[in-house]
Amino acid sequence: MVSRRDNRRAGEHAVVLGGGIAGLFAARALADHYAAVTIVERDRLPREVVKRRGVPQGQHSHGLLMRAADIAEARFPGLTDELITDGAKAFSAFDDFRAVFFGNVLHRSALGRSSVAASRPFLESHVRARVAALPNVTVRDDAAVAGLIAVDGGIGGVRVMRREADEEPIRADLVVDAMGRGSRAGAWLESMGYPRPREDQVPVDIGYATCHFRLPLDAVGGDRVILVGPTPARPRGFGFAAQEGDIWVLSAFGVGKDNHPPATPGELLTFAAEFAHDDVAAVLRRASPIDEVATYRFKTAVWRRYELLDRLPAGMLSIGDAVCCFNPIYGNGMTVAAITADLLDEVLKRGTRDLPRRYYRRVGRMLRTPWWLTKFSDIALPPVPLGSSGAKSLLHSGMSRVFRAAADDPATAATFLDVLNMDKSPVHMMEPRVAAATIGLRRPFGARG
Repeated sequence: MVSRRDNRRAGEHAVVLGGGIAGLFAARALADHYAAVTIVERDRLPREVVKRRGVPQGQHSHGLLMRAADIAEARFPGLTDELITDGAKAFSAFDDFRAVFFGNVLHRSALGRSSVAASRPFLESHVRARVAALPNVTVRDDAAVAGLIAVDGGIGGVRVMRREADEEPIRADLVVDAMGRGSRAGAWLESMGYPRPREDQVPVDIGYATCHFRLPLDAVGGDRVILVGPTPARPRGFGFAAQEGDIWVLSAFGVGKDNHPPATPGELLTFAAEFAHDDVAAVLRRASPIDEVATYRFKTAVWRRYELLDRLPAGMLSIGDAVCCFNPIYGNGMTVAAITADLLDEVLKRGTRDLPRRYYRRVGRMLRTPWWLTKFSDIALPPVPLGSSGAKSLLHSGMSRVFRAAADDPATAATFLDVLNMDKSPVHMMEPRVAAATIGLRRPFGARG
């Protein structure tokens, strides 16, 4: 429940730029601290569950990692049951979630961690409905952000434009940039005399291709989600998952231009079937897509290092992909959005003094580990133009041993899941039982995946 007393503590008005997942989680956090919250979204938001222009990756396979699902349930009590009632498919690791990393199927044991599988538009529409129902939140869609309003020492609002309308100022105590990887906040701040954040980058050149099928829930036995990651010898992979409405989604991907999946249905199914397990390959060879293939290209993972800036304007923050946009094959974009919104809530509980610096320091510490973990995973793949051949070989060897151990040992699989979900540091992979399982391996790498 939103408390008016808490609202008054931080300020009268907060504005969120962007009505996607990051913006919605941010608005939910801000609603506990500001008297009014306005979400400004460029797209005209649909009433029905359909893809929208501002989320070009929306057709492709999405899912809430377990930690994101936990945060969503805490912020929106009852959301998980609501999603399932409306058609989302529940799954748990690794009971009905088949995960294949570096050619190894992670240990198939129930670990007590669950989430839901559904399309991005379905998830977003349900979260948006919850946020829009908050008494102090207003959603203004079909409104483009033209720029920021400068005040002494920082930012005091934004300028917005609607179709065929004059530019309109919206004053705010806090502006939160949730405009995603294409955020213009850095350029706007630079034009106002503030430094632009350094950008750390990993050039991955991922190509995606996606189509959907109408299949029974037991199309591949008891599994609801199947994820096959790339290997150095085969830098390709796919996600195959049940969604709402008796629909299954196939999102295939490849690292490097020569490995991008084809854009025609028949060729795409052949592409994925070549390295799928036999039961999945059989389903794919018989399946008939119900739509055209949607493609998406992601060239570079980017971390905007706001936490390193000496000068930060008061009254403005960035969140989610606007701060750090990972290689999408790791599926942690919505998790980063949820966690950064939680961090914003935590720093606001201590007041607004030096808010940007305190917030970015927390975000920087949180991002450090997943950034380096995913970067090392990317470098191990030959098409990624980083790292020497020796470094790639060393990373390949080390990661192969870890994933072989995770295939045999439930404790290693459970710890890896916690690391993947950003619940634990990779340091926990050195816990005695996990380390023993990894170091004690004698079987050569090469399991089929």
